[in-house]
Amino acid sequence: MSAIGTFAIRHVLIYSGHGKNLSGPYLDNVAKQIDMFHLLNRYRIEDGRPPWAVSAVAGENLISELTKKNPQETLLVIPAGPSSHLDKVFSAAQTAFIKTEFLARQGGHLYATCGASYMMSSIREYNGLSNNQSKEFELSITASRFPLFEGIAKGPLCSYPEKKYNVAFYSDAITVAAKKNKENRCTIYLSGGGSFFPYKESQKVKVLVRYLSSELIRIGKTPEESKDWANAAILAKVGKGAIVLSMFHPENGPQDIEEAAQSFPHCRTNWTAVKDNLSSLDTRMRFVLNAMLYPLEKRIADT
Repeated sequence: MSAIGTFAIRHVLIYSGHGKNLSGPYLDNVAKQIDMFHLLNRYRIEDGRPPWAVSAVAGENLISELTKKNPQETLLVIPAGPSSHLDKVFSAAQTAFIKTEFLARQGGHLYATCGASYMMSSIREYNGLSNNQSKEFELSITASRFPLFEGIAKGPLCSYPEKKYNVAFYSDAITVAAKKNKENRCTIYLSGGGSFFPYKESQKVKVLVRYLSSELIRIGKTPEESKDWANAAILAKVGKGAIVLSMFHPENGPQDIEEAAQSFPHCRTNWTAVKDNLSSLDTRMRFVLNAMLYPLEKRIADT
């Protein structure tokens, strides 16, 4: 296949956490994101597109590394992690630089997953576990210290108070569809993710991926609620830049499910069903490229 012209993104910088015991994202998700973007390069080459230069960057070096690159040719990846923790590890200087300079003024790109997507939403509403001994749900409403998406992130979709592991959700394999092509479907791992609720007309936002209504009803939403909770991945304009925020994990495959099953054997998650229902690696990788990352390269202004 011949080359398809010039594309914006040349460098993919994957945030690997802050040192000095601060961390930030889950370290296993950092590794999975690095592996995924290296794998995606094979598909880009097949599509006649130049491969990305993929590298990890520590939190302490974020500003200096981003300064060295042309923002219009750079994608910053923020892996999944506890949103409350991610909120704390980025300094005010870093959040201001990424939002105002890298994205808004210079036209950079950003991709975030699950907990990082919650963290970058203006408000997150999360039904977590209360601190009392009954282990019931307690809605937590938090304003972000790093608001890139002008809207609300609500979750988790798969709510279940798991006392043994002290979490408020179970994991599942959820079928999603690219908005413009309902035949372009993929069954992907969801673990704590929720949905996006944009503020009307405050920011240019395009819904890239939706949960199937039948899937939302299957996990407990009413038909009426399924319309509101459909937004699984979005593309949002931030000044001259653009971001993709996702609530699911295309990087997680059968081996990851097996490892999770060994770590959390006695919980509500049906690990066998999750593993069996996941789309193939080829389907998942083509989906994340075609439904999410290629639209980010094209930029929201062209959609």
